[in-house]
Amino acid sequence: MITLSSANILILLTFISQQHVVQSWSPKHSSSQKASRVIKIPTSNHQLRGGDMTDDAETPSNEDKEGSKQLVLLIDVDNTLYSENELLSSSSVLQNTQQITNSQREQRGIESQIIRNTHLFGLQYFNLTSHQCDELHKVHGSTIEGIRNTVLFPNHEKVKEILGRFYKEVYDPIDYSCLILQTNGDGSSRSGYDHGTALQKRKDLAHFLKAISQRHVMYLASNSPKAHVLRVVRGMGLEDVNFAGILAPDCIEDDETMTIPNDGRTKTIPYPTKSSPMQYYRGILQRYPLKDNNIVLLDDSLTNIRAAASIGIKGIHIGTNYNNNSNPASRSLEEGLSEALGHIVDTKSYKFTDVQYLRAKNQVDFESIDPIVWSRLARELALRLQRKRDLRLKIVDLGAGMLSMLDLILYGGGSGDRVKESLLALTHEKNDANNESQRHFTTTQLEYYAYETNPNLLEACKSKLKTMGFREQQETSGEISFRKLASISMHFNSTEALNERMYPSAFNVDVVVYFRCVDFDSDANPPSNLDLIIGCCFADLFDPNHLTQSLLRIAGMDHTPVPLVYLPITFTGTTQFSPSHPFAKSCPSDTLAFRMYSESLERHGHNLDPYLIIKSMQSHGGSLLAQGQSKWIIDPEQNSYLWDTMLYFFGMSGGREILCNGLDSVGWIKRARMNKRKIIVSNTDLLFCLGVNDKPNNVCNNNFATKWQSGSNSDSSKQIQEIQFVAPYNVTTIHKKSHLGPNQVEIESLRSLISSGTELKVFKGMFESAALDVNIKGMADESMEYPLSYGYSLVGRVVACGPDVPDKDAILGRMVFVFSPHSTRVIIDRNAIQLVPDEFEAEDAIFMPSVETALSLVHDAHVRVGENVAVFGQGLIGLLVTSILSMQTINSSSCQFGSVTSFDTIDDRLAASSLMGATNALHPNFASAAGPFDVSIEVSGSPRALQSAIDNTCDNGRIIVGSWYGNSDVTLKLGIDFHRSHKTIQTSQVSNIPCALTGLWSKERRFALTWELVRLIRPSRLISTKLPLDKAQQAYELLDKGQEIAICFKY
Repeated sequence: MITLSSANILILLTFISQQHVVQSWSPKHSSSQKASRVIKIPTSNHQLRGGDMTDDAETPSNEDKEGSKQLVLLIDVDNTLYSENELLSSSSVLQNTQQITNSQREQRGIESQIIRNTHLFGLQYFNLTSHQCDELHKVHGSTIEGIRNTVLFPNHEKVKEILGRFYKEVYDPIDYSCLILQTNGDGSSRSGYDHGTALQKRKDLAHFLKAISQRHVMYLASNSPKAHVLRVVRGMGLEDVNFAGILAPDCIEDDETMTIPNDGRTKTIPYPTKSSPMQYYRGILQRYPLKDNNIVLLDDSLTNIRAAASIGIKGIHIGTNYNNNSNPASRSLEEGLSEALGHIVDTKSYKFTDVQYLRAKNQVDFESIDPIVWSRLARELALRLQRKRDLRLKIVDLGAGMLSMLDLILYGGGSGDRVKESLLALTHEKNDANNESQRHFTTTQLEYYAYETNPNLLEACKSKLKTMGFREQQETSGEISFRKLASISMHFNSTEALNERMYPSAFNVDVVVYFRCVDFDSDANPPSNLDLIIGCCFADLFDPNHLTQSLLRIAGMDHTPVPLVYLPITFTGTTQFSPSHPFAKSCPSDTLAFRMYSESLERHGHNLDPYLIIKSMQSHGGSLLAQGQSKWIIDPEQNSYLWDTMLYFFGMSGGREILCNGLDSVGWIKRARMNKRKIIVSNTDLLFCLGVNDKPNNVCNNNFATKWQSGSNSDSSKQIQEIQFVAPYNVTTIHKKSHLGPNQVEIESLRSLISSGTELKVFKGMFESAALDVNIKGMADESMEYPLSYGYSLVGRVVACGPDVPDKDAILGRMVFVFSPHSTRVIIDRNAIQLVPDEFEAEDAIFMPSVETALSLVHDAHVRVGENVAVFGQGLIGLLVTSILSMQTINSSSCQFGSVTSFDTIDDRLAASSLMGATNALHPNFASAAGPFDVSIEVSGSPRALQSAIDNTCDNGRIIVGSWYGNSDVTLKLGIDFHRSHKTIQTSQVSNIPCALTGLWSKERRFALTWELVRLIRPSRLISTKLPLDKAQQAYELLDKGQEIAICFKY
């Protein structure tokens, strides 16, 4: 044993800490010296790139643009390639070991074992305390390097033997079982920016590293021995990553030499570490000269990063607590890799913090939340207060963040047509309007339970509450309470209304906020008798069934009345730049890049389909009360921090996906930053009642048959309300009587869809006098003239049958589709109805004619595999065409084949087009940049779009015209270029099967395929507005403004 007194050790530590030892060493180079050997990772499946570093090794080709530097990544292993904290919280071995304490569990981590074994080695051989070992590590980057420089260097003759003994005794006993992660999730709570289980993150990291290694040079660089590195690589499942090799202290062919500080003599350096950068990195620098290569070290040790920087190697600090602001320059490994690749900017330019992000996001939330759903929420709360005869409200906020919803509830927010009054003020107004016996009241109570598991937000929330005038009351385990008597201002439309109703101009609310620092899903004592559960920017983070079960648990199944559930800003899956850019060589279109970003979120457990939330809630007895759009519009100037944060998210997830799909991720990120455009994110607001739905959607056919059997022979005279167009821009409803004939059925309407093409032309008077439809029974004999009852997409249930209907027992109660004008009831021949397949929703079934029209267009276009198609116009039919075409596209990484590019002038339609599967969803001014196309389908109703379709179709290509231009004159430029192009222009109309297809297709076969497509597309997602039939004028006026995609009548 070599022993030193404590005093001598401290003198040495002090001396070393005052010297810039690493930077003062002056290595000597010799042409006869061989470079450090970099050991390959041996695998049974393939030969790794790189390997042993020899002078005659072939230098990899530069894959980047001419003149740019090749990226060479050096990744540290311990607490960098893996995170010790994540291992301790996610290891299946440690989590399933019931008999050990938390302290014992912490000692089972890999880094913990290395530290403990190093302490034992230092004590056994050099009489060093644990604290002294840690100080050596802090100063020198590793304890063994500190021992080498303070105890062994320069006179000890057994340096190599001692160091070899160190690597064996410290690393051989390590238990690597903690690398095995849980397969059933890590139990961590969810937030809007940190998702997924540790196992999923591990898989994503492996996928990311593999993609990087296929484009860039990547080494593992550790102060630990190579055997340890290999065990970690195998334990993490990274053997198929194409690492170029390993840098480790024991990967040395011949010992290196160094110059003794303040002496000038040379000394052999066995087992060099990162603290001897010229020796440790010599092989790398010889093979990848700095003038031609960008070498980046990712390491958790700032000492190692500073040492590498002394010889020109860039460093990115990987921190254990990278998101708690303790070290603003630290990164997670995924962040570090993204920064090195250029997917995100460095921490000097931008640093993500929870508090700044949420503050910036909340401002956009206030503008985005739908005011109509907000008002409906106030009305429902007012009704609850009346039924309870109680002026107290109890609200739970799940994932409360920076308490933005509390702001809205107390004071309101937003501006212009998106302004929201204080929820409490709205509730009081609606309560008073509904309750004449209680004309006004002056006081109410609000208990607000805010759940937030992110510890970084606690102090910021405390500060915010104090700024709002709350005072802290008490703090218990996991909960802090605050109280304030808030004055709520009332807002009225006129002074007359104020005087007439004698409202108070303000009232006081006793507000108590309970801030709970626990996961709501695991709270053993949730509050009871709740009125409202809020989850802002929340619902899409969970599996829908898990979400519903959790909401029911916290609501309490035995409590009545059950609470309302309000889920504003629920992400629906589409993000876009406005305007979006098309493909450029290997740089993906914005549409495709954002789809990859969404796919990444889905892999991390996000649900991006609100329909699944609605169905899950309904299946548990809940009902949807209101739904409205709440899209984010993020301006790069007005919302600069949030815009940068969104680019950070896209770089972290989207950039990774782009790279893994073989496309130019860096090019896409650079283009986004150079051409700053508005970011539009599609969201929806959902309002539910968790109570039992009184009108179940699916009722057994036998029940309907029993209900209506006796009525089938009753008085056949029926009163019907029906739509009627009476003049241009004038539509109304009429009442008429109809009689049930012997071979007819009576249908009680459920939903009907407005045609945004033909019906809008009828509404505007842009049509010629002709038969309504020559192939639809009942329409062939009617001419298209005012007054006119029209419509052709109605779904309802059969409630009565004439005596001669042969299968009346089978069809009574069945949901059916009919080509019929919009009407509360329909009486029609039995052979004119189509049975809607089982398990269809009425709101999907009404799209059957529209889907058939889109299918007819695709059939007429006759798109061959690999052909690139453009769809001009993304109204309802255009979106359905895009969806059907996207089902036939091939996944070409070059994007030269099988693309579907859509064009429209309205951002919401382009967002929907992305949702329907478009490869590019662009404004029309990008048509020439995105084209030319093999096939163009024009369904816009715009002559300019038709001209663009002609101009941007390849020679010998095909243009399919699906628009009906009514009685408008259309002027086209068909000059010499068109004359020589051999392009084909073909019209398409759904009424008949084209002659070329009649040998294979019949109307029946096309109907059958149409229903299958309705099932796959689920077009009810495109419904933007639902109105009763007596709001017909409003419905057509909305459609004429061009902002709506699909409007249906509900009966």
